[in-house]
Amino acid sequence: MKFIHCSDLHLGAEPEAGKPWAEARKNELWSTFGGILEVCGREKIDLLLITGDLFHRQPLLYELKQLNSMFETLDGTKVVFIAGIHDYVSARSKYRNFKWCENVTMLSGRDMQEIYFYGLDTTLYGLSCTESEITLPLYRDAAPKKSSGIHILLAYGGGAKAVPIDFDRLCESGFDYIALGGAQSLKCFDKHMYYSGSPEPISSAETGPHGYIKGEFEKKGGRYELTTEFVPFAKRSYIDIHVRVSADDSNSSVSKIITEEMLKNGAGNLYRIYLEGIRGNDVVFDSEAIAMKGMVTEITDSTVLDYNYEELKRVNADNIIGEFINGINDLEEDDSLKDSALYYGIDALLKASDRNR
Repeated sequence: MKFIHCSDLHLGAEPEAGKPWAEARKNELWSTFGGILEVCGREKIDLLLITGDLFHRQPLLYELKQLNSMFETLDGTKVVFIAGIHDYVSARSKYRNFKWCENVTMLSGRDMQEIYFYGLDTTLYGLSCTESEITLPLYRDAAPKKSSGIHILLAYGGGAKAVPIDFDRLCESGFDYIALGGAQSLKCFDKHMYYSGSPEPISSAETGPHGYIKGEFEKKGGRYELTTEFVPFAKRSYIDIHVRVSADDSNSSVSKIITEEMLKNGAGNLYRIYLEGIRGNDVVFDSEAIAMKGMVTEITDSTVLDYNYEELKRVNADNIIGEFINGINDLEEDDSLKDSALYYGIDALLKASDRNR
């Protein structure tokens, strides 16, 4: 029996809202999921498991119809899914009473439900979130039936206000596979319990690989043996670029470093740029020019000015700036600590002096 486990698709979300590529990213959430459905057909996947936050918010009726038409293209793959905190089954949810195509089952109740697929000798267990905040450990007593075959749990949560989970207890509960949802990044507890993470990252904090879990149960000697693998599938990744700047660098040299790093990592990815180190007194980095180099989501300039402390001390020997430099130099502290105190103190004093002119 072959299955794919994915979660946290957040269809309807608008990653990078306000950016020129925002609409493309919104559409890519759908197209990436469509790609997973194509894999199901191509690789003859028996079960597609979706463990919560299929939508980023309460789904609209036209979105459910669009999704259902995508599920109808599957030939031989059964879909089982649950709702998470973002797309929870509220009293007015469009999930309620929606008629899915015959190969789709939503475990939509707050209490544990199960479904058995005879041809696959597999029992699936799960429940859906019915509120936007759940502090009860809904899976505390979850356990499979004492019967033969394959037993898989679909579970969502892990946060204090989003269905807290005792992971050690759940891992030992006896299920053959536990498909977790509610986390954007891949996490493996052991070979039979995974957060698959989201197929596409939806915020710049979600660096690292994104995709889905592919698993297979093979019957050997009367027992089912499980193999799993993570399949990277995202169209784009968020990548952080840290540029260490020196006093000799210019706008041009820093721009060249950023361009080279982006080309090395892939021009189609999304980038956060971090400028660090020391910059010359006459250098002001052009953030707009940097942002034009590609899909740059954030630019953080943490560089500090290259102050000439000896010159500052000479020019300001008779005022508080000179006294401050002498005072810091006389301290018996670690050099790095003194350097930081010296920089931030002088920076504040010089800015105050400029404001008072």
